[in-house]
Amino acid sequence: MTPSIRNASTHDLAKIQAIARRTIDACYRSFLGDEGVDWFINSGASDQYLSDNLDDCRVLEVEGGIIGFSVAKGELIDLMMVDCGAHRHGYGSKLLADCERRLFSLHDELRLESYEGNERANTFYGKHGWIVRDKAFDEDADTYKLIFVKTM
Repeated sequence: MTPSIRNASTHDLAKIQAIARRTIDACYRSFLGDEGVDWFINSGASDQYLSDNLDDCRVLEVEGGIIGFSVAKGELIDLMMVDCGAHRHGYGSKLLADCERRLFSLHDELRLESYEGNERANTFYGKHGWIVRDKAFDEDADTYKLIFVKTM
């Protein structure tokens, strides 16, 4: 079960949209609340974001099936998600390492944002050497995001 990572294609879109909806539904309620999660999923905002950013997306596959993805723009890792059913198996570490390797070849400092209440993700980033530099209020989500950085 060696994972592989590749650029996303239009054929992958429905699969990564489903992963995002499923993972947001299962993992974001504790810090965004039921109303916020339901609105985000039902509004189509998640699906639209992935459609709009497919050219910047990479997918993580295991045994031919997509189990995660990342979206990177410039020095920003804008979104990284592993299917909620595949957490805690090292796949997120592999996906993050792929992002870092590619982006550090072009930038000396990388950045990502994570909801302040997403303790699991924030702990994960900290274990991988990311440091909180700042926090900013996200009006759409009505909560704070932590701004992480990592330098070469």
